[in-house]
Amino acid sequence: MVFQLVYKKTIIFLTFIVLFIALCLPLKIHANDIRILAPRAKIDPVFDYFVELTRLVLSKNEHLYPKRKLVFVAHDDVTQGRSLMLLEHNYVDIVWSGTNARRELRYSPIRIPLFRGLLGYRVLLILKEDKEKFLQIKTPAQLKKLNACQGAHWPDSDILEANGYLVSRVVHFNAMFKMLAKKRCDYFPRAIFEGYAEQKIAMETQPNIILMDELILHYNFPFYYFVEKNNSRLAERLENGLMAALADGSLMNLMRTHSVSKHLFPLEQWKDKRYFELSNDILGSDLSLENQQFWLNLKTQ
Repeated sequence: MVFQLVYKKTIIFLTFIVLFIALCLPLKIHANDIRILAPRAKIDPVFDYFVELTRLVLSKNEHLYPKRKLVFVAHDDVTQGRSLMLLEHNYVDIVWSGTNARRELRYSPIRIPLFRGLLGYRVLLILKEDKEKFLQIKTPAQLKKLNACQGAHWPDSDILEANGYLVSRVVHFNAMFKMLAKKRCDYFPRAIFEGYAEQKIAMETQPNIILMDELILHYNFPFYYFVEKNNSRLAERLENGLMAALADGSLMNLMRTHSVSKHLFPLEQWKDKRYFELSNDILGSDLSLENQQFWLNLKTQ
């Protein structure tokens, strides 16, 4: 009887040790790495831009920090909201995302917009047969009668709804292209640097999806790096690296030369487009909206 009791306790103890080692091992493996999520879907050409930007930013001050490399953490099509939770639970070290007040309270934002504010310029993915209908839209009131596909957890959805636009909230990114193709929504607003690359990939399976850039939705919407609240050292490194990349022109050079954004240049081509202005009341506090070196204004370039 005593032997059986000791045996059971030994088994429990050994099981606990094995589980402890199994849980700690991934952290030890990644102790000297900076972890980011792998691409969320096949249709995610913008991912490569942000990887290159992150490498650029980290290179600006790598001599001041221990040598660390970027590693990609696999996931099963994690939503934007879930990716930030993974940051909180120390599964990844950096997430890039649009901001709102709740996110800035829960995580640490690096308050320098990663695409110099162009996340807030939205072109429209629409169906080919609807092109003429959209060309006839002259006022926001007309567009508000149509239905936009947007992410369930995206701040964009809140912004559009707060401005009186109809929104179908969709959990998974790829599903929005399928919904548009099946006419379950009328248009899919995408950032001006996202829409072109995504439309080319979407056409492989949904050839009736086209991009319309004659009409552009615009709202102030910073796209930030976020790190875990207590990771002040990484936050400081990212901020200093971004400021250096802005100052020496290497951030703009990346935008001019990367495949996902080079079509935006020269910026003067956007001055005569039709813009519908939206207000953004969900921004966090202490934003750098007044710092003009951070922002591009396509309407005045």
